[in-house]
Amino acid sequence: MLITLFTDASHCAQTKIGAFAIWAKADGRTIRRAGLFQDRVPDSSLAETQALVNGLCIVLSQLTPPPGSKIIAQTDCEAAISALTGTSRKAKSIARYAPARAIYESRVTAAGITVEFRHVRAHKGTVTPRNAVNTWCDKACRQWMRAGRAAATGKEQRS
Repeated sequence: MLITLFTDASHCAQTKIGAFAIWAKADGRTIRRAGLFQDRVPDSSLAETQALVNGLCIVLSQLTPPPGSKIIAQTDCEAAISALTGTSRKAKSIARYAPARAIYESRVTAAGITVEFRHVRAHKGTVTPRNAVNTWCDKACRQWMRAGRAAATGKEQRS
């Protein structure tokens, strides 16, 4: 099975509230999900990494790909790709991404699923179908993050 996955995250540096959005397609089925992270997230790169892991776990759960399947996972964050592929060389980076990487390895790699990570340029509107999907993910996770921030601070959200 070949699965296309797009993920994005939105993060508030002040409140540490983060949100994710995923869009996946395989065999004529499309999955769209978005929501808040359960725990506060220290920074945007970690939020993007967690969004990727969430997306991969949702794909495994909803599409149940058999071993040998391939997921083309696309994100606008190169740091997230480095974190999950183990190409980050900084010891500090390796340690902070360890929990997300452990989930990735235990759930995805152990299932015999191949993941090809691709970087997609962000904020390009709907120029191409790829950009349009990334734009949907960006808008969805931004809405969730703003709603979560408003709830946490008691302030109305801005559009």
